Formats: sequence, C-alpha cells, structure tokens
Amino acid sequence: MPINFPLLSIPLYYVLAFYPHARAISISTKGDLSKHDNRNPKSTTLLEKIKARLSPEDFAAYERGESCHRNSLENFPIFVAAVFAGLLAERDTGRDLGTTFFAASWLIVRTLYMINYINTTSVKWSYARSGLWAIGTALCFGMIGRAALVLA
Repeated sequence: MPINFPLLSIPLYYVLAFYPHARAISISTKGDLSKHDNRNPKSTTLLEKIKARLSPEDFAAYERGESCHRNSLENFPIFVAAVFAGLLAERDTGRDLGTTFFAASWLIVRTLYMINYINTTSVKWSYARSGLWAIGTALCFGMIGRAALVLA
C-alpha cells in the first residue's frame, strides 16, 4: 500500500518546526534541561533571566531559535491549506497537480530556511532567509492557485 506523502508531510513539518525551539532551550540552559523553567515559558521575567545568564552571542542565538520556531508555526496554516487544496483537487479531478512534489519542495525550502535562520548573524545572509521564505510562500500560493483553477 503506497504512502500519501503530502498528508504525512503535515505532521513531519510540525515536528520540524519544533527543532528551533528545542535548540533555543538547549542554548538557554547550556544543555542542562533541569535549568529550564517551564512554568510560564512566555513570561518577560523568564526572558530577562535567560538574557542575564547568557553571553550576548548566545542570547542572540536563543532569540533566533525562538523567532524561527514562531515563524515556522505562523507558516503552518498556509502549508496545510495548500496540501489539502492539492489533495482535494487531485481526488476530485483525477489530475496530478504535483502535490507530492510541492510537499517535498516545501520541506526542503523550509529546512534550508530554518538552517539559515538559526545560524545567520549577518544582514547579508538574512536576505537569503527572506528569499527562502518567499519561495515557500510562492510554493503554497502556487498549489492553492492550481487547485482553484482545476476545481473551478
């Protein structure tokens, strides 16, 4: 029985989106997870405590990890919508819209985006990250657009 990769790419991406958060926690605790205070992880006082115990470089890496994680979750709904639009259109029309290619491309682009985001310390490389974000967004809009055209 073949696997439906586009459908499985949804939980795969969700798990991938948590890597930057896990990395940020590892940075903030210097690898000792017993130092992580999870009682109110979004509190400003926790952020102040983390900033006080880290070097400026480590704190910047922590912030990039958390920002990357938030951006990944912010992009999750458009990805899910694109996957389901593609699968629905393929099912209803019998046409191959490339939903599998789309899902694989998205995962590759977003992985490169995450690598760039958590490792970039220069303005120059941040533009590459923005380009990767734009490519991912265009992939989603393209899939939704193709689905809309064949379902019209």
